[in-house]
Amino acid sequence: MKKLILVFLWLIFSSASAQESQNLIFRVGYGTYSMKSQKKFQNNYKTNSNVRLVKVHSFPDFPTLGISLNFPVSPSFSMGIWGEYASTGGRLHYSDYSGYAVMDQVLSTLQAGPFIQYRVSKSTSWPFYFTLHGSFAHTIEKLTSEIKVNGKLDNEFFKLKSLNYGIRPGIMIAHHLNLFVFQMGVGSEFQIHGKLKDKRKKDIIFRTSDGKNLTSQWDGIRLTFGIGFKLN
Repeated sequence: MKKLILVFLWLIFSSASAQESQNLIFRVGYGTYSMKSQKKFQNNYKTNSNVRLVKVHSFPDFPTLGISLNFPVSPSFSMGIWGEYASTGGRLHYSDYSGYAVMDQVLSTLQAGPFIQYRVSKSTSWPFYFTLHGSFAHTIEKLTSEIKVNGKLDNEFFKLKSLNYGIRPGIMIAHHLNLFVFQMGVGSEFQIHGKLKDKRKKDIIFRTSDGKNLTSQWDGIRLTFGIGFKLN
């Protein structure tokens, strides 16, 4: 075990052909989201409803926005901080001559945390990296149900919040052009899921049909493309 640790430390701090630079990167991306708990809750609501609700959206993949700032530690290793915004949602709907019914689950998350990246190639113009992001993911879910029949409106609204903890191992390729940096990466998100709850209505607990707490599961694949510039 000690030998493995020594080898790992040697790989991280071993010299490469060029020193890592400090970069500020603005990212756009695309995320896939598991959302098994949300999908099960949506299906339970649809099954138990007296209205013939139709599934319009069921937590589709969606673009992301992010930012990162890294600090070089050695010629091939750097660490930094990052943040990212993502959203998705589900909708059930039905309408006829007498009125309509709708149930919305709109989720958004803001993730932030530390990351590390290790350059495994010696290329200065097209470096290749192993990356690892850690995160605290604060989620807000707006849960709305609304039924209007013969002019009579009945609705409910809940604002649920939770905190997830995650890691995202991945790979990245970059290109340096004078003071500018271009990055393209792919990673896989794994999270520990916190219970969603409305702090204003503490007596209400949201669960799925199997008795488990309702959660936000942002686990999935992340594709990112970043453009930024060198600070040093």
